[in-house]
Amino acid sequence: MERILDLGCGAGDSWSRIGVEVDGCHVTGLDIARESLHAAHVKYKDRGWSYVCARGEDLPLQSGSLDGVLCNVALPYMHIPQALFELHRVLVAGGWLKATLHPPDFTWSEFRKSFPRLKPSLFRVFVLLNGVVFHLSGRVISFGKVAESCQTTAGMRIALQRAGFTDLNFRREGKRFFVEARRPGTEVAAEPPVLARAG
Repeated sequence: MERILDLGCGAGDSWSRIGVEVDGCHVTGLDIARESLHAAHVKYKDRGWSYVCARGEDLPLQSGSLDGVLCNVALPYMHIPQALFELHRVLVAGGWLKATLHPPDFTWSEFRKSFPRLKPSLFRVFVLLNGVVFHLSGRVISFGKVAESCQTTAGMRIALQRAGFTDLNFRREGKRFFVEARRPGTEVAAEPPVLARAG
């Protein structure tokens, strides 16, 4: 049985939005919103899936305990380099990552919607500037737990390779930006993910 982490799972339907088949899989959903996690648990409790409240930058999962990770536009709201190192840690050798991201044009459209309101506009300027930093270096600037950015192929390539991922694939479908990557190797996990710390 394939063990999959749904990172930023919300109400539990991320897998359908990102096009990952989960029938016959054990899914662990992770999010910071307890209300969404409760909704996901109610919706999918009959499948035996588990849900935990935690941050992607500090996964309460054992190393090498997952076969795959899917993430539907949740990484842009995280400290991406830190989250990628955590994802690499919890994946088995040969494990996969499939994610959708926020390209700069999405953040630009959000800025235009927020203008001329000062506070939302300034925040969107920060996100755009953080996207430039990410594009050039694969790193982000964070203020406390806020590290939101927009992503480019160049920035994601740097950050993924720095975290140890290979077999990188990027594509755009309309306004959606997809990335796929693997942790090198071919071994498979023997046990489903185990929560190491309470959320």
